[in-house]
Amino acid sequence: MADPKADYWAIADVASYWGVSEQTIRAYRSRGRGELPPADKVFSRSPVWKPATIIGFQRVGQGTRTDLH
Repeated sequence: MADPKADYWAIADVASYWGVSEQTIRAYRSRGRGELPPADKVFSRSPVWKPATIIGFQRVGQGTRTDLH
């Protein structure tokens, strides 16, 4: 499980916290449809997020249409 007291979470930590694969997190990021918040920082081309960013993010539910805004 990802450490909520860590400075940043990498893709593996976010995947662990949400209970999905790392590939799913990469897909969320590449699609850019609000399924993942923007990275707080990028270290050597690797995105990272503050735990609070991920914990406070309202995930889109399965089956929710993201094209209606």
